[in-house]
Amino acid sequence: MWISSAPLRISLAGGGTDLPVYARRFGGTVVGVSTNLRVTVVGRPGGAGTEVRACLDSCAAVPSADGLSNPFARAALGRHWDGGRIQLASFGDVPGGTGMGSSAAFCVALIGGLTSGPTGRQGGLRGTELAEAAAAIEIEALHRPVGKQDHYLAALGGFRRLRFERDGTVGAERIEPDPAVVRHLDEELLLFFTGITRDAGAVLASQGDSVRVGDREVENRLHEIKELTAVVGDALSTGDTGLLGAALGRHWEIKQTLGSGVTLPAVDRAYRDALAAGATGGKLIGAGGGGFLLLHVPTAAQPTVRTALAAHGMDEQPFGLDRWGHQLVHVGEVAR
Repeated sequence: MWISSAPLRISLAGGGTDLPVYARRFGGTVVGVSTNLRVTVVGRPGGAGTEVRACLDSCAAVPSADGLSNPFARAALGRHWDGGRIQLASFGDVPGGTGMGSSAAFCVALIGGLTSGPTGRQGGLRGTELAEAAAAIEIEALHRPVGKQDHYLAALGGFRRLRFERDGTVGAERIEPDPAVVRHLDEELLLFFTGITRDAGAVLASQGDSVRVGDREVENRLHEIKELTAVVGDALSTGDTGLLGAALGRHWEIKQTLGSGVTLPAVDRAYRDALAAGATGGKLIGAGGGGFLLLHVPTAAQPTVRTALAAHGMDEQPFGLDRWGHQLVHVGEVAR
């Protein structure tokens, strides 16, 4: 049996500039960090009977991967499974479609496990190879209009400055903030669930179309979002968490102009109340349209901010920042 897990991530700045339609013209940059919220996939060779037994979105026993309802699992098994009997189950710390990169983390965890054991076609993918294989499931196999930031952060973990070059290559620079800065961010960054799930691909599609047809306004806004990665980098190196909050807020202001599906009136009202209660800034994680609202809130203001968000029906999601990316454990027979 193997147990394979990958972290969910928060993008601090630059989101959207990793989309291939933008990055291949201008080059993209994203600064993000992995969290201690994870997606875990458990796999083992199957016994007699049906070839694939899987509890993913739902439980099923099917004669081949083609019978699975989960498109990511279908595509991953099609590329990385040897066809022998297999049993799979998955678990996630947050619902899918909430902007935390859960589909990428699932692909990283599943492929990392599949390629490590007797059911895989390769000798075990790790690091950037694993990130690229997971990204290929979404971008090449499923033709989703997404970038690679989620896959790299899920595979590598930690604070990262990811550079998406025009030739399609990705540079993944680890950022090492002072431990005291990380502790402050752990205390001052809060996540609240809006209660709304959505398909990130649907939100990103219109943005990609605007860049594809040369919409200068959208291009310039994405340029500005990319420039905010330098501001966030400075905030992480100096420990100026208030500057980070302001950068998150500016990022969100720009992002809301990229398309009509990025925000919702209920989210806007909750965000305004959070600022009035003492948050310095924040944004919806991921493509927008729902999911989780990330806020920077000084410790003294946190009780009033929590009260303000509770009034909007938004539950807080406890989390921490984490340096670990993909992790894999093999479990053998227990000695008797």
